[in-house]
This record gives sequence, C-alpha cells and structure tokens, in this order.
Amino acid sequence: MTIRFPDLYPYDFYDAPELNSDSTVVYLTLTVVSTVAPNIVNVNLAADGEGILYSRDHPVRAANIAVGGLGDFVDITGTSGGAGDGTFQVATVVTDTQFTVSGTVGNSAGGSANFRYQAGASDVGYYQVKQNITSTNLVQPALTDVSNHELLDNEPVGTGVTYAVTRSGSQVTQETWTNTATTKTIKTIAYTYTGNRVTQEVRTVYATDGITIVAQATITYSYSGNTVTGDTTVRNV
Repeated sequence: MTIRFPDLYPYDFYDAPELNSDSTVVYLTLTVVSTVAPNIVNVNLAADGEGILYSRDHPVRAANIAVGGLGDFVDITGTSGGAGDGTFQVATVVTDTQFTVSGTVGNSAGGSANFRYQAGASDVGYYQVKQNITSTNLVQPALTDVSNHELLDNEPVGTGVTYAVTRSGSQVTQETWTNTATTKTIKTIAYTYTGNRVTQEVRTVYATDGITIVAQATITYSYSGNTVTGDTTVRNV
C-alpha cells in the first residue's frame, strides 16, 4: 500500500528549522483572542488560514504528543491588564485555535502570541551509559543537568558575572554570584562555623529566575584539632 499525503502527520517529523533551533527564533505569530484561567489560550488562525493543530506549514508541538519531547515555547504579550502575559510552554494543542500552557494565565482579551521551537537537542535522545548525573534520556535536558552539576564544583566566571561576599565579623558567611545584567542569582555558597572552623557549606545553583533551585549539595567537614581530616558531600537536589 502506497503512502498518501493524508497518511502523514506533521508531528511524525522534525524538520531542519526545529533541529537547528536554539529556541530563540520565532516561527509563528498569532493574535490572541482571549486567555482563560487557569491555562487556556484562544488564538486566531494564521494569515495563511491554517491553524496550529492540523497545519501543514506551522503545527505547534505540545508536551503531550506521543513522539515525546517538550512543548514549544510561547511568549504572550499585550493581553488586557497583562493578565495573560508571560513565557510558557505549550502543554496541549486542543484545536486549531486553542491550546493550553504549562503555567497559569488569568482571564484576558487581546494580545499576541509568538511561538518558538524548543532547542533542537530537546527532542534528541541518547543512551544513558556510564554516568549518574542525570536521569533524562534527552540531550538538551542532560546538558543542562551536567552544567548545573559542574557549577556546584566550580565558580561562575566570565564577563557578566558579579561576585559578592557576606561577612559576620571576620567570617565569610556567604558567597554569591549573580548575573550582572538581570541581577538574578546564579550560585551561592553558605558557610556554617563552629568557632573559627567551617563545619559545613551548602552550595546552591539557581535557574535563570534566580529563585528556583536546580542543584544543591551540602558538604560537612571533619576535623582533628584544627586540621580537616575529611568531608562528606550529600547531593540534595
């Protein structure tokens, strides 16, 4: 039996723009009709008359599609009162003009929605072997986990990073690295003392929002007199 065009579903394929994407390029812009709490977004059809579900030119990929992977990003702006504004991931594509998002939105009308592919590596799998840093089998999330793990052991360096020290008397109680441009926290190390000896440090790495913890380790030191004799590291996150 020959394969006909109707037998081919867009979600069965990844095209070059998707695989080459670094998640920054907008591939589709639609006008928003309304957002409905907690997570529904209604949009108009594109200028070519096609929607986001059955479109042959610009289908929107959702997190629940059987081929796996992550949902596309969508940046929503200009909604009434800003109630629907934000950057989200598409959770489900309900119809050609309706989708749900992974976050929450308020009730609003109007606005614009810019759709961006995930980074191409977000939907590329790999075989997990000889590593225990990550549990994901997708390349992009694995790279993120490895990067966060490396930040636990290394200081953020380079331009665009600001370093600050917090002291209590002569003792350093915390080191903080922040993104200079956004002022969001990248990493902290908090120290606990017994007398003049550091007995514990907690290293924490944050997501780009500067709040969400993506990696954390607690290191406890053992002493003989004033000499460090050993340490124990426990990965908390």
